[in-house]
Amino acid sequence: MPLVEITVPEGTLSEAAAEVLQQQVADSVLKAMELPRTDFFTAATWVYVREAAKGLATTGAGTPPGVLVVVTPLEGFLTPERNEALSAEVTGWVREATGPDTVVWLVVNEVPEGNWAVNGGLTRRAKIDEFVAEAEAEAEAAKAGRAGLGG
Repeated sequence: MPLVEITVPEGTLSEAAAEVLQQQVADSVLKAMELPRTDFFTAATWVYVREAAKGLATTGAGTPPGVLVVVTPLEGFLTPERNEALSAEVTGWVREATGPDTVVWLVVNEVPEGNWAVNGGLTRRAKIDEFVAEAEAEAEAAKAGRAGLGG
């Protein structure tokens, strides 16, 4: 939560470029979902880069496809406006890694409440909202502590 799958034609990315792209896309997805960049949320954001072997991916015209990015979040975190911003940002990261002419498809598949489980238990929006509130409270406390030290 969220899960991101990036499919690229074989040989498109070096391992180092894939690692950078994974981090960039993870950060973009967290930002679009308005989730804090805490240890909990970054660890719960999974990004896979998969290569499609030559000859195993094509368009209807018989040409190699571009890059497919599938983002799977819990329902309700992404609005059409956030999806549009996410698409633009992720397309930029992909093109930075693969070239300016790469065709990039971004598909968002929202998972309805009650249909995502982790370690045998359902992941609920209310629990995620609790984690967000805790992270915000910790950030405010840290900010207040720094302000007290400096002023």
